[in-house]
Amino acid sequence: MNALIHWLIKYKVLHLLLWIVISFFFLGIDYDESTSLVSQLLSTMVATGLSVPACYFAANKLTPRFLYQKKIRKFMGALALLIALNTVITYLVAMSIYHLLTGLPMFRSFNYVRYICCVIFYYNVMLISVSCVAKIIADRYNMEQRLLEVEKERMSTELNFLRSQINPHFLFNIMNTIYFQIDKVNTQARASVEKLSEMLRYQLYECTTDKIEIEKEMEYIKNYISMQSLRMEKGTDIQLAMDDSLSGFFIAPLLLLPVIENAFKHISNDRDAAKNKIHISMQHQSNEALLVQVRNTFDTTVKEQHLLQSGGLGMQNLQRRLALIYPRRHEFSVQKKGNIFETNLKITYHDPLPGSR
Repeated sequence: MNALIHWLIKYKVLHLLLWIVISFFFLGIDYDESTSLVSQLLSTMVATGLSVPACYFAANKLTPRFLYQKKIRKFMGALALLIALNTVITYLVAMSIYHLLTGLPMFRSFNYVRYICCVIFYYNVMLISVSCVAKIIADRYNMEQRLLEVEKERMSTELNFLRSQINPHFLFNIMNTIYFQIDKVNTQARASVEKLSEMLRYQLYECTTDKIEIEKEMEYIKNYISMQSLRMEKGTDIQLAMDDSLSGFFIAPLLLLPVIENAFKHISNDRDAAKNKIHISMQHQSNEALLVQVRNTFDTTVKEQHLLQSGGLGMQNLQRRLALIYPRRHEFSVQKKGNIFETNLKITYHDPLPGSR
């Protein structure tokens, strides 16, 4: 209840009070002593109220859609059309009310109509412009706050990594020793050690930046699935489908791993291995979007909250990273369908490689 009251005060009451103050401000500017105060007040409040939808539409729709995408001409054209339409609508509605209250005609003379329309037009320009500027300032502030959170998260991750880090040269030397200790006939074990070495090298040396080429991330995922498949029962239905067009853009490193990791951790354990399934699909859309779908069978006696927990980064941590790195540019959903647990992730990346377009 307290949260609801706080939300109403913050987002409704304060906005309403602001528009009332604006109405009185405009009334003070154009106040006519020869006309009833009540009729002028109502007309002004109606005119201001009709500007409210246009202001919110320009700020919340036109600004992100055109201005943020650097489509300046379309943005200015859309604003001009919005202001013109709102001027005409405001004049007709406000003057209709004014006519009903005072009995004065809506169209007294051409000069009168032109003057009123110019005043409404000026007010619309001012209000809509201020609304767009306020939207830009608010979004800039929110973006800076998110960047600070991302930086804090990155520093915390690096600190935790350093605390638990084994000297990479020592680790690779040990792996090379194990590799040469394996009999050459045992090609499968040698291949596994090689893949594990590549995965460790990727995590230690490649994942040092905020974004990495999608090709490298996909190669890491292939190695991970290959390694995990080794511990599965023979005949387990594991499928990986990747679009050939998955190339030419950046993505946050190790972002997709928790979804796949969760599927392997919670796959069902049916005696018939063929009934244990993990199907992974990664598709690329032309509108700079990456679609990832992971479906796995699971034990229906396991509670759903346990399915959402995973080692390492974890599903909850994944959602936090998505909110910080891809705000309003991702869709994430998890659902159960019978004995199938399905995770869908869509990311709009906007990070093409140089020269890929």
